[in-house]
Order: sequence, then structure tokens, then C-alpha cells
Amino acid sequence: MAVERPSPPEMIPDQEAAGLGLNPIALVVRRWPLLLVGLAVGALCGALIHLTSTPAYQSTAQLLVIKKRNDVTYGSDSRSTQVEDYVATQLTLIKSEKIRRSAAKELRKMTTRNPLPNDDGVVAEMLKYGLNAAKDKDALSTGSIGSGIVILTFRGGDPNDTKTYLEAVIRAYQGELTGVYDRATEDRLQNLNALLESKVKERATRITDKFKFREKLGRVTNEELAGVRIRLGVMRGDLNKFSSELVQVERTLVQISKATINRRDRIALYAQLTGQSRSASFFGEAGGPEQSLRILEAQYSAQGEKLGKDHPQMKEMLAQIKFYKEEIARLNPANPEGIADELSIYGAFMKEKDTTLRLQIKDLEKNIEKDDEKMLDAGTITSQIEQKELEIRSSDADILRLTADISSTDATRGAGGYSASDITPPNFGGKVAPVMVQSALFGMVIGLMLGGGAMAFAEYNDKSFKSPAEIRKRLGVPVIGHIPELRLDLPAESGTPSGMRASMATALRPKSIEAEAYRGVRTQLYFSTQGRGHQVIQVTSPNPGDGKSTLAANLAITIAQSGKRVVLLDCDMRKPQVHKIFELEKDGKKLEFGLSDIISGNATIARALKRSPVPNLDLIPCGPRPKNPAELLTSPRLQQLMDDLKSQYDFVIVDTPPVLAVSDPANVAPRVDGVIIVFKMTKNARPAAERTNEQLLALGANVLGVVVNGSAGSISTSYNGYNYGSRYGYRYTDYTYAYNYGLENDADDDDNDGGVDEKAKPRKAGK
Repeated sequence: MAVERPSPPEMIPDQEAAGLGLNPIALVVRRWPLLLVGLAVGALCGALIHLTSTPAYQSTAQLLVIKKRNDVTYGSDSRSTQVEDYVATQLTLIKSEKIRRSAAKELRKMTTRNPLPNDDGVVAEMLKYGLNAAKDKDALSTGSIGSGIVILTFRGGDPNDTKTYLEAVIRAYQGELTGVYDRATEDRLQNLNALLESKVKERATRITDKFKFREKLGRVTNEELAGVRIRLGVMRGDLNKFSSELVQVERTLVQISKATINRRDRIALYAQLTGQSRSASFFGEAGGPEQSLRILEAQYSAQGEKLGKDHPQMKEMLAQIKFYKEEIARLNPANPEGIADELSIYGAFMKEKDTTLRLQIKDLEKNIEKDDEKMLDAGTITSQIEQKELEIRSSDADILRLTADISSTDATRGAGGYSASDITPPNFGGKVAPVMVQSALFGMVIGLMLGGGAMAFAEYNDKSFKSPAEIRKRLGVPVIGHIPELRLDLPAESGTPSGMRASMATALRPKSIEAEAYRGVRTQLYFSTQGRGHQVIQVTSPNPGDGKSTLAANLAITIAQSGKRVVLLDCDMRKPQVHKIFELEKDGKKLEFGLSDIISGNATIARALKRSPVPNLDLIPCGPRPKNPAELLTSPRLQQLMDDLKSQYDFVIVDTPPVLAVSDPANVAPRVDGVIIVFKMTKNARPAAERTNEQLLALGANVLGVVVNGSAGSISTSYNGYNYGSRYGYRYTDYTYAYNYGLENDADDDDNDGGVDEKAKPRKAGK
């Protein structure tokens, strides 16, 4: 039957099981002893620090610093209502080296308990590390930055000296205030006078620049810019007018050039272009060109005084007069070949008009370009003049403010800027260090850091599973059972079969919690096999002592109790346990045949098959322990044996050695229908289980699930779902890896999975 193989499990980083990161609460619950140790060490450190710290004493005083006058700042707005925070400057002055050196001189005039160093610089450094100045907190809480209350403190090793040092600092500060601010007044006056002189020079320079720009503007034009703008507007209007007329003349000339020589057509075109009737001639009905010439001369004479000779209209009339005179001369009877019709004469007139208009447009464009350039230069210079006038007005305002500032500053000469008086004089130094609460808090912080680091280190090195969800996530297979610690000291219930170890709880104590747990594994097995019968199920474990033989035997019993026929096959040919669990060699009687005989061909299934005290359950023990177990398990006869048993029984349960100890389970896994992995909750259970699962999946085995053996207590809900942790239900002894997993020792080597031998007393698992 083809069996669907599961995909390899998804690998996840350490401390992340089932999509969950490291839970701090769960970490504290699991590792609280380490946290307590860390807190104890931290408390000890805090106590040592408190006992070994040098006592420190602090003296405190309050000063009221008052500003006698308001410094007028150049450029400030007199309408501003902001309050100056002058206290911050005074705090810096109090802690300055100059004040500290002056205080050192004052200290030499006073009495101190501890002798002072001879160097004032050394004393100043002592004051630097003990002195502190700050604003009054109550004043700050009201939001008034103008409050002049200053809190002075000095910390040292002697309560009397701290008071004396603070008094010396106050004296030095009070003595320095007057001299400092008188010197500041002189310096301020010098700065203001220098600034005033520079402003005066700057104003003179700006006036000179203004006159230079005016001279430059006079060289560009003497006209008013408004008159130039009007003239430009008139010329641009004439330019548009002449341009329109030129376009019309050009169109007329094009029409005339395309006219035919037919007299009628030419007269019609002439009438169309001039707006006259077709019967009228170019010379008029009343006369010829002489009459037209007289009319034009009369108009020219009448308009001359009004328009002037240079007016475009006058120039046009003059051109027409010239044209008529030339036509009159050309039409003289003495030159009959020169006679032309009306359209030819009109075309000649239009050509003359075209030439005149072009000349007029060219003159206008030249004059407009000249005036535009003049306007551009004049506008730039005018803007520069206006900018200089603004700068001159700004200089005037600055000069007025500086003059007023100099007057007010000079009036305060010798008055002093600040005064400082004691509100609360320096007191006797009070002890401020070490403080028990601070030492305790410091020790607690150290303890939390040490305990947290120890818990994190222990958690990082803990390779156990933290929850069933982590098992499913890491291995990629379901958890099909949790077996609690076997209580081997409990007596068997009445009516139960005999002839088996006390670890067979499903047969001896069917009403116990352990038996119910094994029945739960049976239910999960039925579900995993989807109700199919005739299944071969292998039971193995990562390491020796994980309880795989006990699980295989109890699982076989529970399946037999459900009415199905089961055979338990012991394939652990190195340290077999089936014959011990069911006491097949009691009274010194040795087994004659077993699995090794069947595979070797020395016995049949019927001769090796043994009946168990449990109905429907048969056993095939290992038999004589061979020297080549791995080679026997690769024999084709093993596969034939399993096929024969599978046809006769509903389930074949195969007990095999640990996967990480020897290679025997790898030879069996590909031949079975499903594999169940059982392991104990040890500190290194996780990597062992992962390696086992990977090896089985690499062989193509169908891992049905895992059984967690030896869960502390009953299967009850705890913080992380189950009682996973540091309690383990079974004993781990000499059942180790291949080099110790041999055939030399024929003593009673069970796999220490909770079973007892004939000589062993009943005991609890893991004890």
C-alpha cells in the first residue's frame, strides 16, 4: 500500500516555537531560582557599596540676584514685553574659574577644619567638583523665568568645611559683581561708539552712490520717462496702422499683376479696386489728371499748416502730386506710345505707395527700438536710486537708536549692574551620601541584570521543548500522546493478568491515568492510519532510555484490548526487552527461538511465536542475540516476515533500537507503514528529536507522530500547556551509543524506560 510521506519539517530559530518568541513571563516561571540568585548577589553588592562608600555632606544657601538696570540692546524693540532670563548668566558666572580663584583667596582668610593646599588653582579645582548653582525650582514651577532666586550647594567630606567653602564662594561672587559690570559698561560704550562711527560712514557712502546713479541717469536721458512712454505708444499705433496698409497694398499689387490684357476686364478690376463705376476713367468725368492734380495741390496747401511737412499723410499727398505730374507729362500727345490705361496707372500708384509705406515702417521701428533701450536703462538706474534711498533711511534709524543707546548706557556708569543678597545663609552640611535607598535600588538593578543574564544564558543553552506547539512546529509531525511518570509502586488491579512487568499499566492498572494516556496514543494511531487494518507500526526513539519498549508493549496491549489481533515484534537485537517485559524466561528457562532464528532460517514463525497473558496479543521475541544484527535487519526475509504477519494480524508493532545509537532502525523504517517516535523531556531532547526525525524522513519513512514520555505529573494544564521542564520520569543509564551498545554484556540490560526486571523492586520512573 502506498503511504503518503510527510514533507521535511520547517526549521525555525532557537527560542521561537510555534511562531512564538521568548515569553518573559514563561522564562521567569521556568528560571525563577536564577533570578533569586541574581537578586541576592545584587543585594550583597548594594550592601557592600553602601558600607564602603565615603560619606558626603552638603551645605545649601539661597541668593537673591537683582538686576539694577535694563541693558538696552541695539536693534531691540522697545515695545517687546519679553522678560530677560538674566539668572542663567549669573549661574555661569558663579561657577566660573575666576570666582573660584577669588573664593580660594577668601578661604585663606577663614578657618577650615582640613588644611588647604598652597596652590589657589588646586583649591579652585576642589570647588569646581563640589559647587553647584541652579535656579529655584519653585520659581521655575510658576513659569517665571525672571525670578532672581539662586540655589547654591557645596558637597564635601566634612560638614563644617562645606559651610565655610560655600560662604567663601558667596563673598567672592558679591565682590566681583560691581567690578565686572562696570568694566562691561566701558566695553559696551566702546563697542557702541565704534558701531555708530561705522554707521555714519556707511550712510555717507550710500549718499555718494545715490548721486552717482543720478548722474548716470542724466547721461541716459534728460526727458521725463512719462513723456517717453507716451511717445512710444503713439509710434507703436502708427506702426500698426502702416503695417496694415502695407498688407492691403501688397494684396492689390498681386491682383493687378494677375490681370489680363482685355480692356473690359481691366476696367472692371480697376473699378473693383478703387470703388469707382466702370464708366469712370482714372482721370475723372470732369477732366483728366490736371483736375486731380489741382485738387491734391489744394489739399496739400490746406493741410500743410495743420499737419506739418514731415507728417506721413503730407508725405503721401506729396507723392501723389509727383505721380500726377509725371503722368501728365507721360500722356502728352507728343509721346503717344506712352499712353496707358487706368489699371496700369493705378498699379504704378500702388507700387509707389508700397515703397513709401516700407520706408515709414522702417523709420518707426528704429525710433521705437531706440526709445525702448532708453527706457530699460533708465528703469534699472531708477531702481538703484530707490534702493539707495531706502538704505539711507535705514542708516538714519540705526544712528538714532545707537545715539539713544549710548546716552542711556553712559548714564548708568558707576551704578553697577546686579546685586546679590543672602536669603538663606549657608547651613551646616547634612549627609547626602551614601543613601540606603539608592544603594538598595542600585543593588536591585545589578541583581536584575545578573539574574536576567543568567536566565537568558540558561534558556539559550536549554535544548528542551517548551510546549507541544513547539514540537509540532519543529518536527513537522503531530504530538499523538503524552505519557506521565509511571507509578510502578502501585499494586495491580484485581482481575488483571499476571506474568508481566509493573510498567504494563494498560494491563495491570487499566483504570489508571497512565493507561488512559496509552489509550490516547492508540486513538491517535487509529486516526493516523485512517482506519486501515493490517498495518506495520515501528516504535523507536532518539536515545536509549526514552521508553520506546514500554510504549510499544503498552500500545500493543491497548490495541489488543480493543478487539484487534496484534503481534509485538522485537527487532532490538542488541538489548531486547520484549521477553523481559512479558517474563518469557522466568524460572531460568531460556527462549529457544525468536526473530533472529526466523530471519536466519533456523525456525518458522509458528515455533518463534509466543502467546501473551493479554488476549489477541502475540509476541515474537528477539531470540538469541546475533553478532550481526544490522545485517540481519537488511535481509529480504525480514520483509517477507512482515508481509506474512501483516496478512495474519490487524497490527504489527515493531520495537527497534534508538535511531541515534545504531543504524538498525534505519534498516527497518522503509519496510513499515508508519513510525512513532518516543522521547523523554530532557534538556537535550530537542536536538536529538530533530536529528531523529530528519534521519527518518531522509529514508522516506512515514512518521505518524511523536509521543512525549515521562511528562512530570499527570497530563494537566500548566502555564505553557503541559508540565514540560526539568522533571523527567525515567532513568538514563548504560544504554548508550554504538560503542557501548554491544553484545558482550548479557546481563539484565533493559532500556530503562520504566520497566522492571525480575530482580528489581517496584519503583517510580526516573528514580
